[in-house]
Amino acid sequence: MSSEHVHILNSRDLTMLRGVLDAAGYNSARSVAHPERYSAAAKLLIQRFQYGMTSADDLSRELERCFGEPISSKSPPSFERTRASIQGGPVR
Repeated sequence: MSSEHVHILNSRDLTMLRGVLDAAGYNSARSVAHPERYSAAAKLLIQRFQYGMTSADDLSRELERCFGEPISSKSPPSFERTRASIQGGPVR
């Protein structure tokens, strides 16, 4: 077994990590076309957090360093049309 110190995630930590992902555009709803991007970003943040990088700002910078600029926070039009049709809203 490794002697390295690993932080255990609690619900508050997971909420913070989800916020970092959302702010960078890695929202599971927006990542429908490329779920592998969301998974890779989530795994990176969890790994960095477990090994001591616990600041949301540091994690955001690490995400940008590894994957580039944040993804657009706007959902793709195809997702918006699908969501609208499912929710019964106007389809654009």
